[in-house]
Amino acid sequence: MGLIRWIFGFLVALILAAFAVFNRTPASLTWSPVHVPLELPLYMIGLALMALGFFLGSIITWMNMSKVRQDRRRQKKQIKILEKELEAVNENGNAEAPSDFFPALPKRKK
Repeated sequence: MGLIRWIFGFLVALILAAFAVFNRTPASLTWSPVHVPLELPLYMIGLALMALGFFLGSIITWMNMSKVRQDRRRQKKQIKILEKELEAVNENGNAEAPSDFFPALPKRKK
């Protein structure tokens, strides 16, 4: 898997380098009619817009995954509670479970 990642990363870097080499023509970037337009190479404008799109996509994905992160935190808390209950049962040797959370499991006979 690591080799595939390196090959893919190398190809992306090669494509970006080729894009930069072939698009060195200066382009005017006008922010508003009042300010003087910026003269930048076309590849800088293109790469800056790609980076902006990457970061905006990352932020939107992070915001949309908040429900999943919340569920995982809740599940981790529940797992800790259940592990503590299991330790208490194993330490005391009680035949009865402290809760009816797993009613399908057989109970020990005294």
